[in-house]
Amino acid sequence: TPAKKLTRQLPHLSALLLDVRGHGGSSGSQQHVQPHNFHSCVSDIFHTLTPLGLVGENSPTAICGHSLGGRIALQYTHTLQHQDHDIQTPQQTWILDSVPGTPDPSVHHVLKAISSIPLPIACKSTLTETLMSEHKMNKAIAMWIASNLKGKSGEHDWVFDLDIANELVDNFADQDFDTMIHEITSGSSDGALDSSIQLVMAGRNKEWKEDVVSSLRSIPTFGHSFHMHKLENAGHWVHVDAVNELTQLMVDGLSNTRR
Repeated sequence: TPAKKLTRQLPHLSALLLDVRGHGGSSGSQQHVQPHNFHSCVSDIFHTLTPLGLVGENSPTAICGHSLGGRIALQYTHTLQHQDHDIQTPQQTWILDSVPGTPDPSVHHVLKAISSIPLPIACKSTLTETLMSEHKMNKAIAMWIASNLKGKSGEHDWVFDLDIANELVDNFADQDFDTMIHEITSGSSDGALDSSIQLVMAGRNKEWKEDVVSSLRSIPTFGHSFHMHKLENAGHWVHVDAVNELTQLMVDGLSNTRR
């Protein structure tokens, strides 16, 4: 995984991998109180770091998130910079292929399709065929969705909580992505050092339209404490399609961090 590759090359750093609420080990609505939004996800991170003693000088030096996780990483850094907290603002925020604005309509199509599938699910191959034939999805997306099943044959369920996932996606439009980047990379009002943001774009993700990229490049801190990187041959799953290139980018960026 990228985390393993990264920490092998930078042995002075370690990585803590977290599941966003409603996903993986954090799945299940009963584990989390509403509202299910980015602020609540940030609180979840705080409640994880504090008992581990990752506060003050031991605070994480950087945070990294992919897609939805990238938006939560942005919210995390912005919250720390604008609130008093025992956890220090990270020196770097890595956002992996999180496109500003509302989610692509295909996201809602996928969630609607998943919600219509009766549980339990017999097997991954049956689910893949159903998604392709009844919901007109291409094979790659259908297979990715089928990879998100847990349980034994004939009794599969989702590894994520659909209710929480839907609520989090609804938060996309409420996040002022560009403004938050500007505020974070311009430094805090108390004169603290700037926190840098590294935004990694997938070259094969068609959602990176010219107006979106142009708007980001117009942020005053672009080229200084805000940087954009494009992995030309990667699709949305940059950490899979271009793991070596991504790792090298992060190694170059994190090599001088010490906290």
